[in-house]
Amino acid sequence: MNRDPASRQPNPRAGRPVPTRRSSRPLAVAVLATALALAGCGGGGGGGAVDTAPLPVFVDGAVTKGPVAGARVCGVWTVAGVADASTQTCADTGSDGKYALQMPRRTGLLVVTATGGSYRDEATGATVSMGTLRSATAFDGVGNNVTAQVSAVTEVLVRRAQARGPLDETTVAAATAEVRRTFGVSDPLRTRPADVTTRDANVAGTSELLYGLSNAGVVGWMAERGIASLDEGLAALSAKIASGTLYDELAAYRAGIKRVIVSNPASGLNLNASAYSTMVSLDFGTPPPAPTRPPIVEQAGTQRFTVKWAFPWDALIAGVPVCVTNVPSTVPVATVRAVMEAHAGSYNTQVTAMTPVAACLGGGQTITIDWSRTSTDPWGTALWGDEG
Repeated sequence: MNRDPASRQPNPRAGRPVPTRRSSRPLAVAVLATALALAGCGGGGGGGAVDTAPLPVFVDGAVTKGPVAGARVCGVWTVAGVADASTQTCADTGSDGKYALQMPRRTGLLVVTATGGSYRDEATGATVSMGTLRSATAFDGVGNNVTAQVSAVTEVLVRRAQARGPLDETTVAAATAEVRRTFGVSDPLRTRPADVTTRDANVAGTSELLYGLSNAGVVGWMAERGIASLDEGLAALSAKIASGTLYDELAAYRAGIKRVIVSNPASGLNLNASAYSTMVSLDFGTPPPAPTRPPIVEQAGTQRFTVKWAFPWDALIAGVPVCVTNVPSTVPVATVRAVMEAHAGSYNTQVTAMTPVAACLGGGQTITIDWSRTSTDPWGTALWGDEG
């Protein structure tokens, strides 16, 4: 019987020839070449030249001071601090402030500038014409999409970057870190701030709400300070950050946020504990005073009281009453109650109980208010104290 493989042409089981070892390699190569050719053509029919043009970069975001309608938004790639004018691409915002651009692909810094248009002033409700707001976002070439939000906060970011030198990835990174610390916004370039004039604000996520309140706080603060021009207000805030004196504006800025909340009752934020918590927790990056051990020395012969707040503050301080200590014995109890009521009223809540106690320290209080100390708190008496 002949066992030469070449002599076994038919396969009785399959009913078809079995290729020899030598004929299988050219077939595999041919199939691979055909697949590569099709891939090079992008899967289109009929063949032709391979399209080597890089994919564009799709940029989207919103211009928010509330939502700015009808603004002209232009993006341009900036490389090593120099803008490449040939890459500039523009579009207009819709009534919701949103925009979309299709940019040529580059790596570097994308600077987005919004001019014109109008928005509803969050503090007054008036329709206001917008000047110019900008943002700057670094892009490393990975992916096809970039989100670039434009707001009052991002305009401050760009100004602080420019104060450090040419507008590039390094100066923008430093300014971004500074703005995050100052305004408490974790991602000002990619997170869209909530519109705090609408009911949607009350259901927004924590990041969006916090950003929305900080962003709206600019015009609230301007109303507190009597500043009419947004550009003037942003310049003043940027200068305060540069000089390290922005903390001087903290009380007015918090009051500005409260002004916005109270001016927009339809948003529901006046009933939102998180909104008020944001207002109070904003500290412009200044660390709270380090507590001492013991933090407060209670003087003999003085008065002290525990104070209970109405919701939402019970939730914010876990239901533990605040303690007021070192109140001189000559101060009427009614005066202490009136001061605490004013303090609570600043948060749109009220005192539900005020009870004399023998001592504050060692009772596990969350906050102790030392009546005898001068405080930078806008209400003049609150001081972080017994935290143990």
